[in-house]
Amino acid sequence: MFQRNRIELTGNIAKQPRSARAGNSIVVRARLIHNETVEKASGETIERLTAVEIEIWGKRGVAFEQHVTSQTPVYIEGKLQLAEWEKNGERFFRNFIRVTNWQFLMPKQAATSTASA
Repeated sequence: MFQRNRIELTGNIAKQPRSARAGNSIVVRARLIHNETVEKASGETIERLTAVEIEIWGKRGVAFEQHVTSQTPVYIEGKLQLAEWEKNGERFFRNFIRVTNWQFLMPKQAATSTASA
């Protein structure tokens, strides 16, 4: 059976990335907002926003936290993952993207001036 789990997205970081210790590693978490313009049957166009939680582990995550701020446009590659846990007898689930690679979509100076405009 063919299996593939690969996601590529572009978008803006919605909130400042935050790091946490996980054993001997560091994980950085942030939220990516992906904007998409969709045309309705009536011809009207609307903007659809999708918010996705992302995690970046290790050195790539540390670099992400140091260089990426809120509203920074980025490209990410990764895998869709599901976190499961139980608390007080209740099961919880959360989908997120485990990022394997990322890059800026524009030079940092241009991203800063665009975000403040």
